[in-house]
Amino acid sequence: MATHPKKLEKKQEGKALGLTFWQCFARNRLYSTSVSGIKPYLYIIPFFLAYFVLDLSLRFTYRGAGIVGVKFLPASLFTLGWALVFAGLVFFLPKIPRWFVRCVPLVTFVVIAITHSGFMSAFRRFFSFSVLTYGGTGEFMDASYIQIDWKVIVGAAIAVLLMMTSGRLLKVIPPKPVKASVLAGVAACLVGVGVIAFTHFHYFPVADTVIWETSQEDNRSKAYHELSDSTNALMVSGLYQYTVRDLVRQVFPANTMSNEERQQVDQYVAEYEAAQTDNEYTGLLAGKNVILVQLEAIDTWMLQEAYMPNLSKLKAESISFTNHYTPAYITAGTFNTEFMTNTGLLPATGGIATSVYGNNSFPYSLANLFGQQGYTARSFHNSRGNIYDRGTIHPNLGYEKYYGYEDLAMENYQMDRYLINGFDQMTEGNPFFSFVITLSGHGPYGEDNPSYQAHAEAAQAAAQRTDGNYVYAVAGAMETDQFIGELVDSLTQANLLEDTVLIFYADHYNYYMMDDALNMDIKGVDNMNMLQHTDFFIWSADLEATQVDKVTSSVDVLPTIANLFELDTSGAFLVGHDGLGDQGGYVFFSDGSWYDGETYWSSQGGGTGDPDRSAEITKLTTLSNWVLAGDYYRSQE
Repeated sequence: MATHPKKLEKKQEGKALGLTFWQCFARNRLYSTSVSGIKPYLYIIPFFLAYFVLDLSLRFTYRGAGIVGVKFLPASLFTLGWALVFAGLVFFLPKIPRWFVRCVPLVTFVVIAITHSGFMSAFRRFFSFSVLTYGGTGEFMDASYIQIDWKVIVGAAIAVLLMMTSGRLLKVIPPKPVKASVLAGVAACLVGVGVIAFTHFHYFPVADTVIWETSQEDNRSKAYHELSDSTNALMVSGLYQYTVRDLVRQVFPANTMSNEERQQVDQYVAEYEAAQTDNEYTGLLAGKNVILVQLEAIDTWMLQEAYMPNLSKLKAESISFTNHYTPAYITAGTFNTEFMTNTGLLPATGGIATSVYGNNSFPYSLANLFGQQGYTARSFHNSRGNIYDRGTIHPNLGYEKYYGYEDLAMENYQMDRYLINGFDQMTEGNPFFSFVITLSGHGPYGEDNPSYQAHAEAAQAAAQRTDGNYVYAVAGAMETDQFIGELVDSLTQANLLEDTVLIFYADHYNYYMMDDALNMDIKGVDNMNMLQHTDFFIWSADLEATQVDKVTSSVDVLPTIANLFELDTSGAFLVGHDGLGDQGGYVFFSDGSWYDGETYWSSQGGGTGDPDRSAEITKLTTLSNWVLAGDYYRSQE
């Protein structure tokens, strides 16, 4: 078969110029002789598509996780704008910088997209750069928690292939940009910046005045501006806009408080104090010793007599808050709740430096409130002080010392039974306040876990099932319960039990099960927010067993304790309320959803819900962020 003379001439010319197959393909198939000014730049098509594919694959994979779906227009517009900016830079840069801009950003975003998928599997939310500032958090992370969704992997692979295709075509471009390409590049960048700016101001306008009333559009704007929920923030703004804003806000966090913001906080504090009234529980436990125990990953279904007989007995004799929730605001689930219960504030979300925990003034923390009443205040946990930087943060919260596993001479830090080694330090002082954080309910689970090895037979018999993580979780609960039993025995032997109040709450639901569908089935709920139902109860020898059905959450723990012990919170900014009083009575979650015991309103489901409640939630979250960002108490001093 004869070869067409013109095709033969083109092939021979390509070989003579040293062009590869791909370059010859570009010359013979992609170039158009009728638009000669554009023909060297068709590489931009796969380059442009690569960014779209990566972003859409991530948002499509988790389209049901946020308050908007994958079709949300502003997110796509942000992606369009950033793709234009990157494309424009490649147009007018010389060879070496052009290669850098072409390769490095996309590879970086591929890694970030995969990281988001891993974080979603482990923490049920997307990654934020803020987690990098938590000291030592990675020590308890295990590869078994991480599961990358195949759709994200496919999207990332397609994006990389598109970029490789773009690179093949790019090699036929002259190493130095020409006038036309410079002009095209500048134009693309300007259009891209314009699209980003238009989307930012048109779809997410910044209010000139403080307005607390919210609608569904306001919830989207709140998620975008505050970055308080990484999942919603990414879904409303796309991968690239979210990443850039998240990084910028971590590098340049808000650290000031305007006069208007201070006046808003002052007004809230004054109104809060004016609304407080005594009740039958006010001062009922004043002067008694206190041991506050944060139960790591001890879910409601785990706290039963068959698994935890010691703790179940105490709960049955306690004031038990049956509708208690631990909403998660940051990926550091344990520290999330630890901070809320100790301060009555919400954790620092996007745009606030996490150094606030170790540097800010917290005169109304539990440790400081008890310290003002003459209590000793100490904290105890199985890990070293670099985990969540507790060695710095706990003293800043008013604890005299943080005792880690080395201080406690624990034979195995994963086994809670050895926390009893610190009993003398826990009970030193008259009166004393000790904060204890358990660990054995924590993952990773498996046959090599020391708690499972110690309780395997009993856990299998009690659980009456053999599926791995469920039995591993039961074994961890049994190990924690063993410490509780030894603690009660030691208090009894030291003649301290009658004069010591034991307070228990869980730091989060047991997500180490790695099966939220099973968790929801066990707990009889149908969404991730309601899954955060946990235990909170207060035991004292002279308290009658009482069930309180009022809805409470982590931020209500401090006000409840303060009322029982008649601690002075005058001047404190508190997000929550006394669980035994007549105020509050609802929990709100990081996505703006709320539950009051009768109604669950989802910010993802549409509708306005109760506008007054939504307005109050918006106000509380905003003011709490201002208190942290502006170091409210220190500036008062």
